[in-house]
Formats: sequence, structure tokens, C-alpha cells
Amino acid sequence: MQITLGQKFNSVLVSLAMLVFSGSFLLSASSAHAFGVGIQPSTVEMTVKPGDRHRQVITIGNVHKTKTISLTMSLADWSLDENGKLVLSPPGETDRSAAEWIRFSPASVTLKPETSQDIIVEISVPYKLKSKGDHRFALLATTLLPQLDKRGDVSGVWNRYQLASLFYLTTTPSESKPQISNVKVVGDKDKFLSMDVRNTGDAHARLKGKAYFKDKDGNTAAETTLNTVVLDGSKLKYMVTLETMNGLKSGSDYKIEFDLNNTFAPQNKFKATAVTVPPVSYHAP
Repeated sequence: MQITLGQKFNSVLVSLAMLVFSGSFLLSASSAHAFGVGIQPSTVEMTVKPGDRHRQVITIGNVHKTKTISLTMSLADWSLDENGKLVLSPPGETDRSAAEWIRFSPASVTLKPETSQDIIVEISVPYKLKSKGDHRFALLATTLLPQLDKRGDVSGVWNRYQLASLFYLTTTPSESKPQISNVKVVGDKDKFLSMDVRNTGDAHARLKGKAYFKDKDGNTAAETTLNTVVLDGSKLKYMVTLETMNGLKSGSDYKIEFDLNNTFAPQNKFKATAVTVPPVSYHAP
């Protein structure tokens, strides 16, 4: 069913997961607004059991005021590399693929300006599974659009654009077991908080929390938000930019303390569990 876009789709691009494959680069939020199409939700986490059947609605919205855009729907496997970047592969190619469990409709959509359309995703979990824990697939929406030259005219080159809604299907019992090591501040002019994250479990870990820069009296002089995902059986080099360090005094010493939780812990009935991060020292330049 195609519906007129309401106020809620003004923010559909905020949670957008979008890739340009012919150009091989990740669109920024500003580029996404220029493109004018969003997908919601961009991430779906679902607990499943053998033999289950589930239905999920994915909505694609065209927030452009003048362009009609046609998109073709398809499936892919997905993973994250050691830097946290999205990697897509053909459906059914990976060990944890759930692509064969999936049916969706419609197979293509044409969106007039400021309209949206629902895609119905049907999930049928087999009665016998080769492995427990996470299984994944991506629902892709693909379109071809002409590339514009510097004057804004059509250059004759067409680019293939793809949007992705990423699904995590987690069977139980399973565990997510993140471990943090090698925590330090790196960089010369621009500073980054760097840490190695390894997940030895069979379900993904979703880490959320903060790093606090505390002075010799134990007062918080600055803080940085932490937010990342590490997939089952994988490792991640997590780096976050230190942008709010104005409270630090040059030449002073600080201790970085952490309040970090795994908010996706199947072994704890999906309740948040604390993740141990040893404090580290930092000398403000």
C-alpha cells in the first residue's frame, strides 16, 4: 500500500543504512538527503526458534519533492569487517545466512515524490538448524540514477544505489561475550579513543556507554559516548573521535574510566550486562 508521507518520514534518513556500489563509497547523511530515499527500520533484531514464522514490515520512503524513483528489492548476506564497515555478499554464501528462510513482497516499488510503501518480509525458520546463535540477512533496495556533472547536467554515467535493512535473527540458548583490550588514546592533531573488542559468543554484542576523563580529585572533566556492535565470533578495532575535550587542561593528567554495557545479552534474558574495561591514564597535550 502506497501512502502519503507524513511528518514521521522527515526523519527516515537519520537511521538510514545506504551504500553506493558502482562508486564504492558510503553516503553521508547530507548525501542521503540529496538522494531523497530512506528505509525504516534500518536494523531489525529478532529472537527466533526452530519452526517459527514471523512477519516484519519495512517501509521505504521517497522524501524528494519532485523525483519519482523506482527500486528493485533483493536479499544479501552481510557482515562487518574489523573496522566495523558493512560487507555485503550474495545470499546464502555465508555460514550464518538466513536468506533461504525469507520471502518478501513486492519485488519492486515505484515511489512518487513524498510517498512511501511497505515491504512485507516473511520469515520461516527451519525446524532443524545447523548452528544456534545469530543468523543474518539484508533486505536491499536498488535503483539506477544518472550521475550529474559540475553544472548539474546528466553526464551519461549511471550509478547503482542501494539501501539496506539489516536483520539479526537470534536463536536461544545463545551468548554474546564481548571482551575489551588494548585501550588507549591515539592520534596527533585529532584524538581518538581506541580499543580492541572480541566477541567469543555465538550472538552479537551491542555495546553502549561512556568514557569519563577524571582529574586527580575524581571529578569528571570530559566524557565521550561509546556505541558499537561486534558480531558473533569476530573482533573489532573500535575507534571513537574525542570531540568534547574542552574541559581538559593542557599538561594535566587524567584517568579514563568506563561505564560500558552489553545491551544484547541472550544469556541474561537480554538484560544489559556490564562489560569490564580497565581504566587508562591520559596526559592532555
